[in-house]
Amino acid sequence: MKNGSDLFYIARVKAGDVRAFSAIVGGYQQMVFSIVLKIVANREDAEDITQEVFIKVFKSLAQFKEEAEFSTWLYRIAYNTTLSELRKKRLRFSPIEDSIMAENEPDTDASTEDVEVSLQHLDEALKRLPPDDVFLVTLHYMDGQSIENISKITGLSVPNVKVKLHRIRKKLALELNKMKEDERK
Repeated sequence: MKNGSDLFYIARVKAGDVRAFSAIVGGYQQMVFSIVLKIVANREDAEDITQEVFIKVFKSLAQFKEEAEFSTWLYRIAYNTTLSELRKKRLRFSPIEDSIMAENEPDTDASTEDVEVSLQHLDEALKRLPPDDVFLVTLHYMDGQSIENISKITGLSVPNVKVKLHRIRKKLALELNKMKEDERK
């Protein structure tokens, strides 16, 4: 959805047209679901959390001040709801796809087996990260969110987001190197 159409449907919902909320859900459901699914362990949990996100959005839509993009506000609700549910249920988070680390892409000369082993190592390293770190990595590398947008979503300062992403990359690199060394032994 575009910001203009977001504001149109938000105004209609605020005016009492509850059915207009379905346009908002339709425009953002896949985005929210894919973010949540990348963090939690299974599809059913992701569906439940996504539904909870939209319930919270509906209940608090009157508080949306239109100072930020609606999508940023929605991401923040999704972020907080997902972390809250993870804490409640102690859900396991799942590995993120191979595309998150463009700088760690395998050589084009590498064999398919080497690529698969590297992806398995990356998945293992990601499983060891806390959910907050997985969410940051997901937003930045998978969804292409800017550092500034991530700052608005998470409530962290821009420098803090940069530092956290840098530390996460270092942690992942250390884990990957450790796995490669263990494999050589």
